[in-house]
Amino acid sequence: MGKIPSQINETDIDENKSLLNRNFILTTLAAFIFFFNFHAFILLPIRIEELGGGASTIGFIMGITGVSTIFTTPAVGVVVDRFGKRNFLAVGGLLMSLTTLPFAFLGTLNFLYPLLRFVQGAAFSLCFISAGTLVVDVSPISKRAQALGLFGVFTIINYALAPFAGKLIVESYSFRIFFILVFMFGFLSFLVSLFIREPRRLSHTGIEQGSFLRTIFRRGVFIAVLATMIAGSGFIATVTFIPVFSKGINVESFHFFFISYTLSALGIRLFGGWIPDRFGRKKAIIPSLFFFSLSILWLGYASNDGDFTKIGILFGLSHGLLYPSFYALVLDLTPVNDRGKAFSICSVAFTLGGMLGLFIYGLVAEYYGFHFMFKMIAMVCLLGFAVFSLFARESRRLSM
Repeated sequence: MGKIPSQINETDIDENKSLLNRNFILTTLAAFIFFFNFHAFILLPIRIEELGGGASTIGFIMGITGVSTIFTTPAVGVVVDRFGKRNFLAVGGLLMSLTTLPFAFLGTLNFLYPLLRFVQGAAFSLCFISAGTLVVDVSPISKRAQALGLFGVFTIINYALAPFAGKLIVESYSFRIFFILVFMFGFLSFLVSLFIREPRRLSHTGIEQGSFLRTIFRRGVFIAVLATMIAGSGFIATVTFIPVFSKGINVESFHFFFISYTLSALGIRLFGGWIPDRFGRKKAIIPSLFFFSLSILWLGYASNDGDFTKIGILFGLSHGLLYPSFYALVLDLTPVNDRGKAFSICSVAFTLGGMLGLFIYGLVAEYYGFHFMFKMIAMVCLLGFAVFSLFARESRRLSM
C-alpha cells in the first residue's frame, strides 16, 4: 500500500498546549449541540408506543440507527484520515437536524421512521468520528484520556438535558413542537463547526497507512474492541429501554436516572479524568466494567424513583471512566496515520453491540419482561469483564 500524507505526528503536538484551546472548545461545542439533537430521540420510544408500536418495534426502529452506523463508520474513518475532519463534522450536524424535522409531521408508524433513523446513524458517524479525532489531534498526548473524557462529558450531559427538556416540551405542548425546536437547535451544530480551524496536515512522514483488518488485529486492540462491543450492548439497550421500562412499573420520573447518571459521569470525568492517564487504561477499565455490569443488574430489581437515582449514579461513575479509557487504549496501540480508523473501529464495536443488544434484548423484554432483560444484559457484560481482565494488554506508559 502506498504512503499518504499523515495526520498530526505525535512529536508535533505541543505538550504544553492548553487542553482548553480554541479548537478543542469549538469542536466540543459543536458535538454538544449535535448530541442534544441526537439524544432527544431517547423520547422516541414513547412516541412509537403512542402510535401502537411494541417493544420489538421500538427495538427495530431505534436499532436501525446502529445498522447505519456500522455501515457508514468504516468509510468515515477512511475519509477523515485522508481528507480531514472539520467539513465532515459540519455535514453530520446538517444531516441530523434536517432528518429531525419530518418527525414533527409523521402521525403514523410507516417506512419513514426507520429510514430517517438510518440517515441519523450516518450523521452520528460523521459527527462522532470527526469530532473525536479532532479532539485527539488538538490535545497533548499525555492528556489524551482526559481530553476524550472531557469531550465525552458534553455528550453525556445530553443524556439528562435532552430527555428532561424534551419531556417538559412534550408535556407542555406536543411532540410536534418538540421535534421542531430540536431541529432548530440542532442546526447550530452545523454553524459552529464552520468556525473550527483544523490543524495543518503535514507532508509525508514515511508512515504507511494500514488496513482496517491490520488495525483491529494489532496486538492488544482486538480484546479492547471486543470488550467495547459488549459494553455497548449494555449501554445502548439500557438507555433506550429505561423510559418504557419505568412507565411499565409506574415510575414516571425516569429522568431521575438520566440526571443522576449525567451528574456522576460529569463528576468522575472532571475530577478523576486523570486516572487512566496516571495509572493506565487497563487498570481503569477493569473496575469500571465490573461496576457498570452491577448497575445494570440492579435495574433488574428496580421498583421506585430511589432505585433509578442510585442506579444512575453507579452507572455514571463506571461508564464515566470506561468510555475514554477504551478509546485511549486503542488509540495508544495504533499508529498515528490510522487514528481515524482506530476511532471508527471503537465506534463500530460500541454501536454493533448496541444494535445487537436492541434487537435481541427487545425480543427478550417482549417475552420475559424488562426485569429479566436487565439481568441478562448484566450477565453478558460480566462475561466481557472476565475476558478483558484475563486477556487485555496495557498500553505503553505515557510521559506525564
